[in-house]
Amino acid sequence: MQFYRAWSAPWLAWFSRDFYVDVAKNWRGTGIGYLFLLLCVTSIPMTFQVGQIIETMANTYLSQVIDKMPPLRIEQGQLKTDVPQPYIITLPGQSEPMVVIDTRSDKPSEAELQAPLVLLADRLLIDNQGEVRSYPFEQIESYAFDKVQAHAFLDRMVGIVKPIAYLPVLVGEFLYRLMQVLIYAVGGMVFASILKVRLPYGTLLRLTCLAVTPSILVITLASVLGMAATLPGFVLFLIAQGYLFFAVQSVARAQSSTPSADSNDHIMEV
Repeated sequence: MQFYRAWSAPWLAWFSRDFYVDVAKNWRGTGIGYLFLLLCVTSIPMTFQVGQIIETMANTYLSQVIDKMPPLRIEQGQLKTDVPQPYIITLPGQSEPMVVIDTRSDKPSEAELQAPLVLLADRLLIDNQGEVRSYPFEQIESYAFDKVQAHAFLDRMVGIVKPIAYLPVLVGEFLYRLMQVLIYAVGGMVFASILKVRLPYGTLLRLTCLAVTPSILVITLASVLGMAATLPGFVLFLIAQGYLFFAVQSVARAQSSTPSADSNDHIMEV
């Protein structure tokens, strides 16, 4: 019978030997489901940080590009603007062009089109790492675009992207932690050998998923306080390994204090 529930794990994983013994003896499965649920919560503060980075980049780079954009209008599939051309916009601190506007009737040279975004008289060209896509204006009867509209569009996009960032953050964090616990559980076999307790890999994996809880909570708290960059990775590694040793040691002590009727005295996976 399972005595401790998963919801109490983030607290009990810090100090309770009985908790780890219960995880080894009575819990079922690999513990990966618990790990995923824990990361569903701890990924929320990280998503806020990613959102702040996205907003900062938008304000630092894209907003300044928009500020340099002249008023644009499309009439009968033709782009028009009242600026000397080719009109080149660069990112702050960069010399390479970011946007090129060239509506001249003369065909621009290839060198003049070397930018991620090129506006020609009849089409928009987007260069995605060498793959150029063309979007003709021929279907557009009349359209005007200025800085106010561009800033409003950017604000809407940032507002949409920031919450959506939760999904890639969660998936990335889960895949990283999954690889971590799979490897750590193999290392847990060394602890089990040292402590002379026989544990199947599945049980060690379950213990590992619970034992990494403190290190995950530490880095989450550090991120909330803005101190994640100052926390060395080896410190988190030592915390995780220390709690894994603590978990295996707790099981070993429980076995030695309450001998089983089984001569091998195993905690078996069920």
